[in-house]
Amino acid sequence: MNSLSRSISVPRNYSGHTVVKLLSNEVPKLFPFFNGSTLSHQQGSKNSDNELEELWTVNEMNSTFSVLRLGPAHRHRLKRSTGYSIISDDLQEWINRGFGPNIRSARSTKRIESVLVRDFRLDKYQPLDEIYRYLDELVNVAPVRVFDIGETHEGRKIKAIEIRGNSQDPRLVWIDATIHAREWISPATIIYIIEQALVTKAKVNFLMVPVFNPDGYEYSWTVDRLWRKNPDAMTEECNGVDLNRNFDASFDGQGSSDDVCSQLYQGPSPFSEPETRSVGHLIWTMRKNIKLAISIHSFSQLWACPYAYDTAPTPHYREHMEVLKAIQDAVYKTHGVQYTIGPLSTSLYVGSGFSMDWMYERAGIAHSYLVELRDKGVYGFLLPADQIIPTATETWAGIKAAIYKVLDVKIRS
Repeated sequence: MNSLSRSISVPRNYSGHTVVKLLSNEVPKLFPFFNGSTLSHQQGSKNSDNELEELWTVNEMNSTFSVLRLGPAHRHRLKRSTGYSIISDDLQEWINRGFGPNIRSARSTKRIESVLVRDFRLDKYQPLDEIYRYLDELVNVAPVRVFDIGETHEGRKIKAIEIRGNSQDPRLVWIDATIHAREWISPATIIYIIEQALVTKAKVNFLMVPVFNPDGYEYSWTVDRLWRKNPDAMTEECNGVDLNRNFDASFDGQGSSDDVCSQLYQGPSPFSEPETRSVGHLIWTMRKNIKLAISIHSFSQLWACPYAYDTAPTPHYREHMEVLKAIQDAVYKTHGVQYTIGPLSTSLYVGSGFSMDWMYERAGIAHSYLVELRDKGVYGFLLPADQIIPTATETWAGIKAAIYKVLDVKIRS
């Protein structure tokens, strides 16, 4: 482990921090010193009371709202505006009440257990060591290959799993998850997908990386529930690279940052991080066989296609939209939840250095997509555990629809 892990071992405490929603255009008026993606003080600061962070944004009734985390020192500024609502007076209490580790909503009474791996619940957020136990034990009970593709800054293995559902078919479906540490619904969903691919005996070959960012994911469990990046030490005050800004696809462009304290910090160069190098190498090696690629994120309820970095349509725009429409219909039929579809740049935001754009443009995988799972900003990254199975089942339905459109293979329910 590097010095960062040893020196920052006390869990991040958000007691006294307010979560507030207000119109995004009000933010610079109330907080003129805030640039949008950088904390006033990074975690680990001696004075966290001064911290200010935009947790996420919400689009409602043709307006954009910002959900902010305010340290106690900033609470008084809200008196200057009447157009805001308090989501939580105490973020730490909100996390502890039911949206943190190992806490499951009381509304859900039925336990959903894996039928392949003992003592593993699919309806519960699982820490890194449990996810890796699940993958390792699958080798003994299912036709899978689990292997290490690289090692993180802190010495953790980056694991991949290959499922050979049809040895006569060279084509592969690529799925990755957990590139952003705080998006816990992402690894929970991909584990469900692995389980279903095996239980249904899908005649499809999958290649998956369930936890793209092991260091960051572990950090979100042990230190800071809202951590996004990898925890690579960059400066004395700021650390971490946004791994989904670190790919060689319009690197250093719009929607990324060269500020090491930014949540969107792209890193010093493309593929500067061991995680992106490891995953990129595996994709590049298998690029001729990968016919469908999906990156799982949260949140926004969006299925997207390239580009992220450019609002211009791709040469495959019509094909992409046909696939996305099939996905949208399949998802909606599962639980009646509507997901938006379209190019990421025009459906959500413009961003550079995305893995999806790199897979599409550089690796030549025509059918490269990204999904932003539930919800639309009510809980954001703190999605209650009782939404794991509904989210995962509708996502699996969407993936099956995509496989049928792209590979012409139907997977039974």
